[in-house]
Amino acid sequence: MDTVEKIVGSDVILLWLDEHIGQTENCIELKQEFESNTTNIYFFNDVDQCRRFLSLIKQQQKKLFCIIQGKHAQAIVPDIIKYGISPVVYIFCFDMSHLQEWALDIDCILTGGVFTHEKDLLARLTHDLSDYANLKVTEYRVKRVACDEWAQNLTRNAKRFRNEQCTLTYRTDPFNEQESACVQPNE
Repeated sequence: MDTVEKIVGSDVILLWLDEHIGQTENCIELKQEFESNTTNIYFFNDVDQCRRFLSLIKQQQKKLFCIIQGKHAQAIVPDIIKYGISPVVYIFCFDMSHLQEWALDIDCILTGGVFTHEKDLLARLTHDLSDYANLKVTEYRVKRVACDEWAQNLTRNAKRFRNEQCTLTYRTDPFNEQESACVQPNE
C-alpha cells in the first residue's frame, strides 16, 4: 500500500465474517482483490470470534466496514451497530429473500447493501472507501488550515513576547542562551 493509504486507511477497519471465506486457505484470489483496498482487513469464520474482535477494537474509534455472510447477519449486526461511528454493513449471500425485509429497517445495511455477487460487492466497497477517503481529505484540509492559523498566531505571540521581554531586560533572547541586542521584530 502507498503512504497515503497507510495514513487515511489506518482509520479504517474492514471486517469480513463468512464461514467459507473466513477460512485462511479459501478464496485467496478474492481476498487479495479486497485487500487491495485496505491493509486493515480481518477475516472471521464464526460469530463469537467476530464479537471478540469487535469488543477489542471498540475503543479505537475507527471507521468500520463489514462484509457479513447472510446467515450470520441477524446474529452479528446488532453487535456491529453497538460499535458506533456509523458502521457500514454489506450483506453477502446467494439467497437474500429471507433478509430483504429485515435489512430494510437497519441503517448500516441500507448504507452498505445486500449483494449476491462478489464483483458488485467489491465495486461498492471500493466506491464507499473512496468516498470515506475524500471525506478525510476534507477534514485534514480543515485541520491543516486551523494548524496554520494557530502556528501564525503563536509566531506573532512569540515575537510580541520577545519584544516585551527586550523592553524589560534589554538584552535577553528567550530562544537563545546567549545575550543578544534587542531588535524590534518584523511583523
